[in-house]
Amino acid sequence: MKVIRNAVCICMLVIALMPVFAAGNTENASNSGGRQEVRVLLWDSIYNSTIEPNGIEAKFEAAYPQYDVVFDRIDYDNLDKQILLSHASGNDYDVMSVITTSLNPLWAGGALAPMDEYLEDTTLDFSTYSPAAIQAGVIDGKTYGLPFDPDCRILAFNVKILRELGLEPPKTTDDMLEIAKAAYEKLGVYAMAGQISKNVFCMYDLGGFQLCFDSKVYDLVDGKYTALLDQPEALEFVKWAVEMYKYMPKDTNINDTLARSMFAQGKVAMLWWTPSQIKSVIPQFPNREDLDFSVMPVGPTGVSGSAMGGYHWGLGSGGKNKEGGMAFIEFALQPENQALIARGLPADTKAFDYPPYNVPDYNMFREQLATSSYPAPLIPVFTQVAETWNRRFQEALLGIITPEEACALGQNEVQAILDSYQN
Repeated sequence: MKVIRNAVCICMLVIALMPVFAAGNTENASNSGGRQEVRVLLWDSIYNSTIEPNGIEAKFEAAYPQYDVVFDRIDYDNLDKQILLSHASGNDYDVMSVITTSLNPLWAGGALAPMDEYLEDTTLDFSTYSPAAIQAGVIDGKTYGLPFDPDCRILAFNVKILRELGLEPPKTTDDMLEIAKAAYEKLGVYAMAGQISKNVFCMYDLGGFQLCFDSKVYDLVDGKYTALLDQPEALEFVKWAVEMYKYMPKDTNINDTLARSMFAQGKVAMLWWTPSQIKSVIPQFPNREDLDFSVMPVGPTGVSGSAMGGYHWGLGSGGKNKEGGMAFIEFALQPENQALIARGLPADTKAFDYPPYNVPDYNMFREQLATSSYPAPLIPVFTQVAETWNRRFQEALLGIITPEEACALGQNEVQAILDSYQN
């Protein structure tokens, strides 16, 4: 049975309609001919881009005829709010697509159920999954999320521009600076481009290269979350980023869409590359042969790092059908189904053997994913830290303060947030 309902995010309205929701759930169960309803909340883009066009509803119900899956959709900005609101109103979903960086806040809000006892009854094998993505779902020793759509960054570069400069593809962060300076001064081409005002710019975009310097904004040190911006590796990274930004566009209003279009037009030499750009950016290249990829570069200490993000499946702590919810998750995580559902990358490397990921454009992602990691521990204050540090990072890039000042200020401000969280 096809049931699609738009999720509502207005608290007073939801609370007022709670009796209606309860009646609606009973009606859905009775209308399904005795089948048990499984309520799934999705980011609407996941539903529109993969779930609906790939017939996931029909495939699941054919595999599990005892269940009737119901998909609710919500926009990205309201996904967390809807999960918390449904929990607060006693109308929890059985399954939710959870932004990976939101796992800890939703766990802290009591919205997620531990999965371990349900996992015992599945045949899921996580030996071929990204270890970092699996670990991100483990909180306080229990599994609260399972990855289905992680992503990571690789480095894309314009082969034609490098050929004109007489330079080889970059293998190190120093190579990147050499290309950046030469492209800007000799060809009038920008090194890279991105949305500097985005609060995760310091973590995932230009900031994602901090992992190549064997550095993080904060980490768990001796059992305590500790800011690490006072470390020499962090300062070295910020200096590198400031030098790189000399050769990037200074328009702070540039968004990701425009930056990627500039890259396709040959106005930008290199770009941090995400899985979604394969479908959206590659078609913009007049000549596909001008585009090539590499894993992320090696930094001064010989380390290469790629920032991971993406999504996990979660079970609603108050969901009425956790067994059915786990059945849907088990179905969705089968390699062939995971390949159909993921928007970015599948978490299981075996899923790269199925369409649409079994093409050369994804080969570098498959290699990079195995060693990718999150830019910092995904604790509830991750977003607050990113917003705070990005302000200082942005000021350093724009020359308002020095890298030394940015790191000193960022160290104190980030540590204050971490201390408040831990106390």
